[in-house]
Amino acid sequence: MADLFASLGAFLGKDIAVAISEIAETADFEMSDAANEPFVKFIEWINPRPAFIAAWRSDPALERKHYLRFMSGLEAARDGYRAAVYHLERLRGMEDQLHAILAKFDFAKSVPPGSVAAIGNARRWSFEYQAFVLAYRRALDSVAWGLSTYFKAEQSSFKQFAKNLAKHHPAPVACVLARACARHIEHFDFVIGTERGRSVRDRIAHRESIQAGYINVGAFGFRIVGGGERLGISDFNDRQRLADVLENRLQVLHACLADILDTFREAVTAYEAEVIVSPPSR
Repeated sequence: MADLFASLGAFLGKDIAVAISEIAETADFEMSDAANEPFVKFIEWINPRPAFIAAWRSDPALERKHYLRFMSGLEAARDGYRAAVYHLERLRGMEDQLHAILAKFDFAKSVPPGSVAAIGNARRWSFEYQAFVLAYRRALDSVAWGLSTYFKAEQSSFKQFAKNLAKHHPAPVACVLARACARHIEHFDFVIGTERGRSVRDRIAHRESIQAGYINVGAFGFRIVGGGERLGISDFNDRQRLADVLENRLQVLHACLADILDTFREAVTAYEAEVIVSPPSR
């Protein structure tokens, strides 16, 4: 990064380079190389221009209609994932601080045996949880919006994209991509819902202010329960932290996006090799 700003300074002048550096330090956010890898690999594949990209970019109308949407959808998917990483980092920091504060007190002195007191005032923590959920859904919907361009479709819902892929053409690409989506979609009920009910994401976006969790204190010490992830509801002794639950969700999302991008890349490469390189059958 230092080399980058040095080169910017040589090209743009010291003041602009320093301003760019300080703005990035204050307002930018970047995730790890490992988190970025699936997106970087995909862009590296796009840059040499597979046949469908070359065809779009050779025609100004197709470039505006297809190429720009395809690329903006994929970048929006990465930005949605990046935002989820950011919100989880902030949420984890707050949760660590909450546990440190609560551990300082002997609540058995204040709360009678068999009773429970609830403590609020954790709105910022809930805001980060809500933002995480919305960013998570955005990553899924954006990858659907971008990749559906290839199939001459306009699908902005990951759930519907996965459901309709088998109907799209070219079938050799659509079918293997449908199987990739099917490998992961069962993990996303909390953001895309089920046949029987709305998702946590839908409730946050349209109906309710769902909390990250509720702080309960008593002779047992303290517990953080409930919220969108229903912490400790089914097991009183379950003390799993919200950040750990969401970290698992984030790993599932990363695996899904990586699988979908890799599968699409490999399927298109194989299809183009078959259709464009192979001679027609006689």
